[in-house]
Order: sequence, then structure tokens, then C-alpha cells
Amino acid sequence: MNRLLFLFLIISLPAEAQTYQDKVLNRNVFWSEVNLVYKLSGRWSLQLDHQYRRQADDNSRDLNAFRHPLLQVFRPWISYQLSEPVRLSLSPIGLWWNWGRVSEYQPTTFFQELRVIPQVQLTKPLGDGEFIQRFRSELRWASLTDTLANAYVFLSDGESQQVLADRFNVRFRAMARWINPVFKRNQDDDRWYSHLSIEPMVVLSASGARFDQNRTYVALGRKIQKHVRIELGYLNQFTVQRTESDQVRLFRFNHALHLYVYLENGRNSKARPDSGPED
Repeated sequence: MNRLLFLFLIISLPAEAQTYQDKVLNRNVFWSEVNLVYKLSGRWSLQLDHQYRRQADDNSRDLNAFRHPLLQVFRPWISYQLSEPVRLSLSPIGLWWNWGRVSEYQPTTFFQELRVIPQVQLTKPLGDGEFIQRFRSELRWASLTDTLANAYVFLSDGESQQVLADRFNVRFRAMARWINPVFKRNQDDDRWYSHLSIEPMVVLSASGARFDQNRTYVALGRKIQKHVRIELGYLNQFTVQRTESDQVRLFRFNHALHLYVYLENGRNSKARPDSGPED
């Protein structure tokens, strides 16, 4: 599957005058997410998701996906159930901490981001389960990349506001997700379920719109109680990165063991439960 996706994206990439050296890297990572949902009366709900990720060394031989930090996120949401199939959501501000490993010979790098995210989600029945379409825009303000050698000041770095504005970009994400009951003992048994999703992304910045990454996710979930569930799955993240100075085009496959936990207050309201990981 990785090879087919790789060939498809190679063909779809635009031709360029520069000659880039292509490099393919595989990395093992661990992703986790805890999603807390509080339903209000009527159609409103509040939500907080926390993500934590770790990573192995930047080669496929290292199987220890917990070796280095990768990312930590705190992101609140406000959602309104416009109708039975349509939900509108806004994350007014999300805080992101990112760690990087260029190579084993380089120090760990670090940068931070602020993100504002409007989102619309459409849900409709499919088979015994649900088919979800999610459309999201991410407005991102990133800090400079640092090596943690000195004290770090979030987003300012002693720069002018014009330089900060240059680091603003908008990312568009569209996701298709299918959640379907499995191992059913009777018609109403939905304790176990399968989860399959695919999500391509495009980033719009000063350098122009371009393909950024694609995520494919498959998982098995279990409802522990009516309003508590847990998922364990595999997520493949494919990214394309270019280094202009070195004329290198990097194709990276992150192979993630993904753990997802969902908790909800369970109030009877018109607000629907969240469908799955926000990522």
C-alpha cells in the first residue's frame, strides 16, 4: 500500500526545473489522544483533546517508538449541532509543542505553534455504521526552530511582526471516515467496531499551495461503557519535504501505533458524540 501511494504521489507532483535528490525514510512512532466531551443542553457541546506523540530514531531499524519526544497538543473545541447530520466546530486556540530529530548526529530541534481551526462534519448512515466527512482549515502561527541551547521565547524570538507574519500559513484538510460495528452478537450489539479513515492535506503559504501529507488510519475500537470507548490502531503518515539548500526531496513514512481514549458526560441532548480522533 505504501509503494502504491508513493508512486501515485510521485506521478502527481509537478515537474520542476531544479534537480532534486530523492530520499525515502521510514520511522516508527507512537501517537496517543485523549478526547473529553461535555454535552450542554440543546445543541452545544464543549471538548478538549490532548495529544502526545513519541518517536524512534529516524530509520526503520529502530523499533523503540518511545525513544524521543515528538509532539504534545492541548486543543479546546466549541461545537454546535446544526442538524442531525451536520456539526460545526471551532477550536479558538490550540497549543502545539513539536520536537524533531534530523539525524542521530544533530541535536533535538524544537518549535511551537498556535492554531485556530474552524471545522464542519457531515455524518450519514453507511451499512450498519456511519460514514463521516470532515472539512477543516487550520490557521497556523509557528515559532522559529530552536535547538533548546538557550532560553526560548514563544513566537517572538526578538523579531519584527513582519517576520512573524511570514511564518503564517493555512492548511486545508479533508477526511473520510467509516465506523462500522464488528463481532456483533445481535442486531443492536455495537460494542466492538472497526475504524477506517483517509485524510489528505494541502498547505497554502507564501511559497504557494502544495501537497503536504496524507494519513491513512485503521483501528479496532471497544465501547467500555455507553459513553467511554478506546481504540487501538495503525496510522500511516506520508509526507513530502524539500530542502532547497541541499536540493533534497524527502519522502517520509511514519508508522504509528495509535491509542485513542474517548470520555463523554453522557447528557441527553441533540449534540452528537465525537466520531473519533481529531489528530
